[in-house]
Amino acid sequence: MTESTPEPARKQEPSKPSIHGKVERRGLAGCSRELVPQDKALRERIRSGVRDYVSRQKLVPPLSMEDLRRHTDILLSQMALPLKHRDFVTVLVGNEVWWDTMAGIPYERRVLLLPQCLRNKQNCPAEMDEMGLLCEQCGQCSIGRLQTEAEELGYVVLVAEGTTVVTRLLEQGRVDAVIGVSCLSVLERAFPQMATHAIPGLAIPLLRDGCDLTEVDLDWVRQALYLKSDQPWAGRLDIDWLRLEMDSWFQPEPLRQLIGYEHTRTEDLAISWLARSGKRWRPLLGVCAYKVLSNSILQPVPGGMKKVAVAMECFHKASLVHDDIEDADDFRYGEPTLHRQAGVPVALNVGDFLLGVGYRLLSESGASESQISRMLAVAAEGHCTLCMGQGEELGWMREPTALTSRQVLDLFRRKTAPAFEVALHLGAIYAGADGNTSRVLKAFSESLGVAYQIKDDLEDFHGRGQDQDARRPSLLFALAWEASSGEIQAAIERQWCHLPDRQHDPAPLPALVEELKVEEKARQLLEHYRNEAIRSLSLLQNAQLKGLLRRLVGRILGT
Repeated sequence: MTESTPEPARKQEPSKPSIHGKVERRGLAGCSRELVPQDKALRERIRSGVRDYVSRQKLVPPLSMEDLRRHTDILLSQMALPLKHRDFVTVLVGNEVWWDTMAGIPYERRVLLLPQCLRNKQNCPAEMDEMGLLCEQCGQCSIGRLQTEAEELGYVVLVAEGTTVVTRLLEQGRVDAVIGVSCLSVLERAFPQMATHAIPGLAIPLLRDGCDLTEVDLDWVRQALYLKSDQPWAGRLDIDWLRLEMDSWFQPEPLRQLIGYEHTRTEDLAISWLARSGKRWRPLLGVCAYKVLSNSILQPVPGGMKKVAVAMECFHKASLVHDDIEDADDFRYGEPTLHRQAGVPVALNVGDFLLGVGYRLLSESGASESQISRMLAVAAEGHCTLCMGQGEELGWMREPTALTSRQVLDLFRRKTAPAFEVALHLGAIYAGADGNTSRVLKAFSESLGVAYQIKDDLEDFHGRGQDQDARRPSLLFALAWEASSGEIQAAIERQWCHLPDRQHDPAPLPALVEELKVEEKARQLLEHYRNEAIRSLSLLQNAQLKGLLRRLVGRILGT
């Protein structure tokens, strides 16, 4: 077998002499002979067809498994391929989608993952450690030769099963992309994890799988290894590092400098409240969007963007001050709420002050007049939507009635989604994003916000235990009310809405919710909105932003 000629458009380096020139063939055929075409010409024809399709469709990574399967099924029909090759074609679609991205990533930022099953176990002298097989370079199989070539290029090479070790390297920031050689079943199991973290990857399926003496197309492995582009790699945004850097902006002294400290009690309380702990998802979202859209992933965050980020947190912390008063909450972040510490009038004034500071910081961000105008409009619209959602909830608390799940989800949409949307939009506007990006961010934020609130509702239910005295629009209560009838339904409504005669109800509200087993339905809705958020990203043409938002879905929702 002659080696494949690198394509000029792909800007691969000239190939080195073949590693024994041909596909390794050892042992008896395994089940992959049915799934992966054994004929080299057929494999090349299928890959060429996939490549043309991905190019025509202008597919942007990362793709969800749902999208991968959809495009795969179209290709199977167009190319008249049997259903048994579906997984093989799915792998090729994933490879082609990531091909150009992988080409731009430096060799030293890639990891090559080889399977131990390429060796002959009986004759292999290599030992194992926690990172995998320690190849002795004995020459009995292709592992040693592939490892040598890859390491000479700068790759990190692991001979190990699965993706656990690779994930560890990615989390440590040591690598940015993966080339994996494995059987189709292992590649399929690894895909969800790779997709969640938006990890660029190329997968080379084994021609025959098993635990020993397996086969792989060495030409395909080497084409992936030497893949290279002249385009500079923009880098992979390290969210954890960025969060640590961002936390430094919210220390008292930097906040005093930004706010323009005048030694007043109001400023002291506002700065103390801003500096309190919290997830700070909103400023993080905004800064992430800015960095990828401005192609400045490896550059410091400019001072103007820091002001925009702090403005986002000002808006959020102001809403928390006001919410705590309206909901009569006593604790926030494990400490007494601001109105419990300083009194309601003072807390209201601090909240109002934070709103003013937020709008002022946007106006002082150094953006163009057009950008400042758009940012102010986005922030004001989000502020109004949030207040309308909060107003609906406050009205319900005054005159509570049983709500349907649809009504609760609509309330979630108004209360939480605008905060995510404002954060992403402000970062995108500061980076100069276009209208199409803004439309995608709106749809993404809506689904993410609802999913986040469902997750919060589930955690809140378990966190409260049997203490469900606080009236609140709860998805779990709504689902339980819808799933029940008669006296049980009436008991749920009485306890949920604090109506009379609750003392004779058959069981406490949490017990009724658990008995009706509606938590699984809530988790299904969480998964639905999570998937909707991911689906909304399919319209994005910016791979960096698409990958970043895909990763943030996993971070924010913990899935």
